[in-house]
Amino acid sequence: MRKEKILVYEGFKRVDVWLREHFPHLSRAFLARMVKEGRVSCNRIPLRKPSTLVRPGDLLEITWPQGGELLVLPEELPLDILYEDDHLLVLNKRPGMTVHPVSPFQRGTLVNALVYLRVPLARYGAPLRPGIVHRLDKDTSGVMVVAKSDLAYVELVRAFKNREVEKTYLAVVEGEFREGCTVHLPIGRDMRNPLRMAVQSGGKSAITRVIPLVSGGGFSLLLVQPRTGRTHQIRVHLSALGAPIAGDVLYGSQHSGAFFARPALHAFTLAFRHPASGRRMMFAAALPEDMRDFLSSYFRLLRVL
Repeated sequence: MRKEKILVYEGFKRVDVWLREHFPHLSRAFLARMVKEGRVSCNRIPLRKPSTLVRPGDLLEITWPQGGELLVLPEELPLDILYEDDHLLVLNKRPGMTVHPVSPFQRGTLVNALVYLRVPLARYGAPLRPGIVHRLDKDTSGVMVVAKSDLAYVELVRAFKNREVEKTYLAVVEGEFREGCTVHLPIGRDMRNPLRMAVQSGGKSAITRVIPLVSGGGFSLLLVQPRTGRTHQIRVHLSALGAPIAGDVLYGSQHSGAFFARPALHAFTLAFRHPASGRRMMFAAALPEDMRDFLSSYFRLLRVL
């Protein structure tokens, strides 16, 4: 077991909400379960209710489960590693792979594969997300960075939070999108469908830059630059523009099932400063097979015609 003490310096908030803000890499559901299991104490008194309020000056003590590598089963899975040093690892995640387990001993995730390779991972990502500083949706492919050292974890989490990490995506969308734009539309949970996010006046600020690269035959290839990091941000904003991502049935795709069995969204580049040296680094991830085949055959056919 690993214990961690934290002094509350702002409040008054529910303990599960406060913990979620302090550990953004962990889900609120997981943290609430930690409280219910008595793993969180306030001023040496074990808490049982996630709704308990914490106040400035309270001392929280968290007893984490065994390190993530003991809860995550090692599993041999193919990984496309782009770069690795003592502090971080950069890879091209394949579509269909979940980043981390949501329960102990789950299989098939990126973290399972990293544990199998005995990659040292930052302790701060415990218990089921060791080293994970950001995520991609299960069906989104592309470049990710994982923290191997605690220094890298702290610095990368800070950089993502402060919007110092530059990200670009490639998306195949339905419709012929010919003019670039910057989308400023707030995003919140869809009240009618909890699986979806939606543009909402009371939602969180979200900004996305959209640049068309090629269009024709009812489809477009877009370069997308999210300036904020809201859940499903690119998918929501492109759907709001009337250009849903091909294969993204949840957000309105209707005519691309023959081409894509998943949203055709790929994290293309990631740029940040190295957490130890401060050197600026940029990585690009090759397109997955489904997007590469579509672009090479469909748009080449259009040019021939």
